[in-house]
Amino acid sequence: MKYLNLAIALLLLTACSDSDNNPPPQPPAPEPEPTFEFDAEIRRTEYGIPHIRAEDWKGLGYGFGYAYAQDNFCVTMREIIYASGRSAELFGEAGGNIGSDFLFRYLNGSDEEFEERFVSQLPQFSRDLTVGFARGMNRYLEETGVENLPEGDLGCRDADWVSPVTELDLFKHMGREALRGSSDNGTFRNALLAVEGPEVEGATGGLSDGQLSQLARDAEASVTGLLNLDQGSNALAVGSESTQNGGAVLLGNPHQPWFGAGAWYQAHLTLPGEYDVAGAALHGFPFIGIGFNEHVAWTHTVSLANRFSLYELKLNPDNPYEYEYDGEMRDIVPVDITIQVLLEDGTLEPREFTFYESHFGPIVNLRGISDFLDGWPLFNGSLLAFRDANRLTGTRGIEQWINKGKATDLDGYIQALSTIGNPVFHEIAADRNGEVFYGELSAVPFITQEQLDTCVNGIIGPLLRDATTGVIISLDGSTSACEWGEDPEAPEGTNLYGASQLPQLRTRDYVGNSNNSYWLSNAQQPIEGFPTIMGPVGHEGQQQFLRTRIGHLMVEERKNATDGLSETPLFDLETTKGLMYANRVYGAEATLDDMLQLCDSEDESVVAVCTVLSLWDRRVDLESQGAQLFTEIWSYLRSRLGTGFQGVIANDNFWRVDYDSLDPLNTPSGIDLEISSNQTLVLDAMVQALANLEANGVEPDAPWSEVQFLERNGENVPIHGGDGGMGVYGAISAGLSQGGYVNPRSGNSYIQAVTWDESECPIADVILVPSQSTDPDSPYFADQTKLYSDKRWVRFPFCEQDIEANQVGDTLVLQE
Repeated sequence: MKYLNLAIALLLLTACSDSDNNPPPQPPAPEPEPTFEFDAEIRRTEYGIPHIRAEDWKGLGYGFGYAYAQDNFCVTMREIIYASGRSAELFGEAGGNIGSDFLFRYLNGSDEEFEERFVSQLPQFSRDLTVGFARGMNRYLEETGVENLPEGDLGCRDADWVSPVTELDLFKHMGREALRGSSDNGTFRNALLAVEGPEVEGATGGLSDGQLSQLARDAEASVTGLLNLDQGSNALAVGSESTQNGGAVLLGNPHQPWFGAGAWYQAHLTLPGEYDVAGAALHGFPFIGIGFNEHVAWTHTVSLANRFSLYELKLNPDNPYEYEYDGEMRDIVPVDITIQVLLEDGTLEPREFTFYESHFGPIVNLRGISDFLDGWPLFNGSLLAFRDANRLTGTRGIEQWINKGKATDLDGYIQALSTIGNPVFHEIAADRNGEVFYGELSAVPFITQEQLDTCVNGIIGPLLRDATTGVIISLDGSTSACEWGEDPEAPEGTNLYGASQLPQLRTRDYVGNSNNSYWLSNAQQPIEGFPTIMGPVGHEGQQQFLRTRIGHLMVEERKNATDGLSETPLFDLETTKGLMYANRVYGAEATLDDMLQLCDSEDESVVAVCTVLSLWDRRVDLESQGAQLFTEIWSYLRSRLGTGFQGVIANDNFWRVDYDSLDPLNTPSGIDLEISSNQTLVLDAMVQALANLEANGVEPDAPWSEVQFLERNGENVPIHGGDGGMGVYGAISAGLSQGGYVNPRSGNSYIQAVTWDESECPIADVILVPSQSTDPDSPYFADQTKLYSDKRWVRFPFCEQDIEANQVGDTLVLQE
């Protein structure tokens, strides 16, 4: 029977088969997936924060460049023109800057030279990211059209100078930003452009003692052009020993410009499995500058370490184009630069300028500091050359910042710093393990303390060093013994200090910085034993800024719960944010009680001032009444007593308690009223303060909300915070004008408070004070400004579920 069944089965199979034995037809092959050179996804969350996701670096830059351009295309377009040395060509002589154009054509060279010198050695991911960013900006321009670009003060609608941008344009922009503290600093930019070649008459034969004294005074007064001590930043990282939950919390509070170059833009960049970083980038930069990831958070403050040095060249008396070096003569070589200048009739006119180069760098003429430093040769037969530590740092920085963003702990973060791609910043970081870090790991020329002691010689070197308290250093250019040294840890050919030789501190207590040197990064753990070149402003044992002092004092008060922020000692996220917005005026805390002792006066102005100040809360909150009077009083005192390159009133006759290096946070303090000239000075300051306010239509007892504000689309948005020079931690830079302190230029900008809990998601409360967009028609033009005014914050969505919950609008997929 089973055989019969088998036979029937075989018969059925045969019957069901194709009679001609051909295989069945195959389905058509699927269409291949399209491939794109640029591919990114953009989602926005509340307040216009873009979250960009891509599968490669080109795509990440592409999405970021497009999202950024939607909000601020015109800002970076304008800055690229300056960085490329084309401002006078495109804006005209009145609208551009001819000197800046000459300088950057000289520094950049041709595009081929720039690429070879600054870009070719970068890792491929750095170039891919930048190529993508440029393409994203250009796609936005193509889709929008120049006729639809934003209007307003920072807009460029219908501007004939708008054009597509390139990778090199962006690298030039990044390089220019790195030179703000050196070649592109106003004092030295002017000095580079003041050189006119050798004088026929030759040297004058020396200066008298009186002329040398005047030269020293001129050099001391040059601080206003060289250092902007009213701007700066604060940073605080608190470790497990000083937090309530044993974790870490970081506060970033840069005081950057609010608009244009150096301003911030918020973003979140994700390359799955490789890079996932949120925070803020400088305008036109394709990477996050200050920010956080799942494991680490970081911020920066501007460091006033030396970024350059001068070299004094001993000229050949028979040939002013030669100088002595190690017993031989070397040539000074002219370099001719040509730019184009747009004339009123629409034609272009070529202009030329000649730079002169020694082997140290270009020749400078410091007549902008003092007439006694004019000429070729100088009064003593010499000449000054300029060497810049940051010529290569700007483009190199992209690698360092990307690697910082990849770090999973402080070990990885500190390792990323070893490339010294940081041009001018103190580094402050924290990780979720509860460790915190401070480092002056930036571009500092390798000049030893021994060289500072022996190579600063002759007449000019010591005079400039003493008058500027070491901010301007001029070394002996006649000997190789005074050349910048070589550190095998530093990038090859840079002559910078390597990471291990620079000041740093790793702890579980806290670190903080408010633009003074590294010395008191932790008030209980001073960092000592380093050359002054690594921090000449507030160096070891020197008097500190008022803002530095209040920062450390608030930390101690928070540890002991004596600050009124919480009855629970130590830090958490909320008390860190409370410290940020405390708005105390430390100058008033240190001196106002003594000022009020002078109120028994017959002068009506003094009585009026005292009446207001006696009721003032000694803060710069919106409801504070009288802050404007103290602001003007303090400005008067600083102008009369002088702060010099150290940015402090270092006058033992003024202070009741003189500065004590063993008590640097509490001294100096009080006003010595037993000295009659101090009484006169303070009374004069009161009278002048009231007169200043009256002349500008400001009521002396008006609430701060009516006095300091930012104009946005016809609305005055009140701005809390105040002058950092009078000891306000949350500094705002705004000069008095008609109606008050109107339209601040800089100060509290991107602020972040970051911590962690047991989840994978970092917890970050942030605010971008000037808001995301410079387009007056954008919903993101003033929204965060108003939040800041109310002392509110934005919780930055980082993890996927939080991004989805806070998404605004549709997801944008960009491909090409």
